[in-house]
Amino acid sequence: MTQNVLILPIIAILSLTVNADSGAARSRCWTSGNGRPAQWWSEGAEITRGKFFYECRRGQLEPLGCLSNVEQKVRIGSTFQQDGYEFTCQLGSDGYIEFGYSACVGQDGRTYQKGETWTDAKNTYYYRCRDDGRVVKTTIEGCIAHDKQRRVPLGETDDFNGYTYKCQQKTSGVVQMCSVGCIHNGQKYTIGQQYKDGDYVFYCKLQGGKCTKQCIGCVDANGQNIYDGQRYKRDETTYQCEIRPGKRSHRAVGCNIVENGRDINKVIGCRWYEQNPDWKIEKTCETDGPNKTKVTTVGCIYKYKGFDRIFLEPGKYTIWNLPKQKDASVGLACRKTSDGAELLIFDVAQLERSTAGLSYDLPRGKK
Repeated sequence: MTQNVLILPIIAILSLTVNADSGAARSRCWTSGNGRPAQWWSEGAEITRGKFFYECRRGQLEPLGCLSNVEQKVRIGSTFQQDGYEFTCQLGSDGYIEFGYSACVGQDGRTYQKGETWTDAKNTYYYRCRDDGRVVKTTIEGCIAHDKQRRVPLGETDDFNGYTYKCQQKTSGVVQMCSVGCIHNGQKYTIGQQYKDGDYVFYCKLQGGKCTKQCIGCVDANGQNIYDGQRYKRDETTYQCEIRPGKRSHRAVGCNIVENGRDINKVIGCRWYEQNPDWKIEKTCETDGPNKTKVTTVGCIYKYKGFDRIFLEPGKYTIWNLPKQKDASVGLACRKTSDGAELLIFDVAQLERSTAGLSYDLPRGKK
């Protein structure tokens, strides 16, 4: 009887010890984490696995929150900003912890909900926070117009100060308003097109990434386009189209005359003759005002035996004694006409009638 009494307390103590050890084992968690291989973790231990962290509770891993890129711990239900977005650390419908996209974040750190828009810091283009299934996505929607007020969607155009611009995204990813055309008197012209503005021809040219309006030619008297160096006539004056950097003009360069049924250009300063067997009329082309020319008759020339002998200005007359002929003389008068002048050869006996309105000049040759 004495031995049985001593044995019972010992068995009770052993039973309590085994039960305690079994309860402690059930409260521990077997898992890898915190950069370690799988092991037993005690109740209440905080364990990090990948981008999430947990607590060991009654042998189970209870999710506590998420880790940001900078290892910041974010509790379930809280938000944080990362990579241009706002995330919510949450439990998914399957009970697993996950990152949920909740908003977009601008460069200034401000958050934008689905559908909201905002501009970049320089106010050159704008973004939109778009719903993209289970996530949100920041997209560049378009450009800010040159007046810094209006928004121009990608691919659309805007007119400003005589030019057309298009909102484009280049291969480098840069989004900006690109010059794509010119505007003149409300009419639009694409790069390469020509148009008239008064007496000149212009060209819409892309230069240095910007459209410019460059003068490349002139409009002649018939309304036709001509280009640098080409000539045309207007009111008997010959003009040359001259296009120079920063300067353009229709410059008078000559006189247009009809010779043998053909239009002939005589440059300024040129001299020519209209003649018959006994005399010829000398003419020249000279300027007439700031940008016009005229044909001027220089004088009449009397030919004797094939040689030029006497020169008279228009409105003059003279009496010339014929060489080697005693008491033989001839009257010569250079009289103005509607198209220049003509030389009259007359008998000195008809002097008064033939020289009415003319002035006398000594007989002389051409200087």
